[in-house]
Amino acid sequence: MILFFSAGSPYAWIIRILARERGLGLEEREVPLRDPQSPLLPLHPAGRVPALLDGEALIAETPLILAHLGWLPADAAGRARLGRALSLLDGIAVWNRELRRPPELRSPAVLALEEGRAARILDALDPAEFDPASPEGTALLCTLGYGERRHRVWRWREGRGRLAAWFDDAARRPAFAETLPPLSGI
Repeated sequence: MILFFSAGSPYAWIIRILARERGLGLEEREVPLRDPQSPLLPLHPAGRVPALLDGEALIAETPLILAHLGWLPADAAGRARLGRALSLLDGIAVWNRELRRPPELRSPAVLALEEGRAARILDALDPAEFDPASPEGTALLCTLGYGERRHRVWRWREGRGRLAAWFDDAARRPAFAETLPPLSGI
């Protein structure tokens, strides 16, 4: 199986960490995004990552890849935690994209909405419920790690000592360190 990824993608980061920790020997191919010459486009016209090529089937989107690999949480509570972590990540991604627009084109309403959504989700979750080695724990870890490396305007640690301690402990995992995304200017 081949995993197409971008080093800055937190969605691909989730799959890359879990594959390493679960011993799945994926061939990883880094591809450019938003490039009309990307080698991913003939296989996946949307050009989004992660994308997993398994034989002739190209499976895209993190939850579908998790399902394909048999890594979705089996219980409703685990799936709910995964949903919260991915919802948080989706909002952070929208917030980040909005901040990358020229200042005169940014929507203050979108920025406020996503910042508020992120705060609500973090304030409502209990990090003790997230096993760092689970898909939902890895999704939360990658979301917070994305905040540290690629969306640094987000001050998620402020007032959240338990969550910060959970993150610092979970971030010691070798697979996390091996796959760190590059730093961003935001």
